[in-house]
Amino acid sequence: MQERLSHLVFYDGNCGLCDQVVQTLLKADKHEYFVFAPLQGPTAAQFISHLPPELKSVDSLILVENYRSDHPQVYVLAKGALRIAWLLGGAWTLIGWLSFLPSFLFNWAYRLVARNRHRLFPQTECMLPRPDQKERFLP
Repeated sequence: MQERLSHLVFYDGNCGLCDQVVQTLLKADKHEYFVFAPLQGPTAAQFISHLPPELKSVDSLILVENYRSDHPQVYVLAKGALRIAWLLGGAWTLIGWLSFLPSFLFNWAYRLVARNRHRLFPQTECMLPRPDQKERFLP
């Protein structure tokens, strides 16, 4: 069984699409397995400094599975998004099964959306968590 608040999702805090994705995850994550932090914040600066160089340049989604453990797993791009679906469980598992396929099959589509996300989904205001969601957001 997964521990409550055991997976960390870094997102672009200046992205309208990322805001919508986080809001969707907050609603779908009934067991509160996920916490969130903007890539522009100090939590991301701390975690990302320990990542391999090729992962430091990712400017969209980064999943750190079991981030409190001694052996966290890092997933980026499509693999990260699909792994989140797998970890959510329920109906999301159907999409999550794709996370077991090679990531090159999906990364091209993920990169296409990521490259155009600011134009397609403009950020209108900074996402602020509701008071009951504060513990789910790291700085």
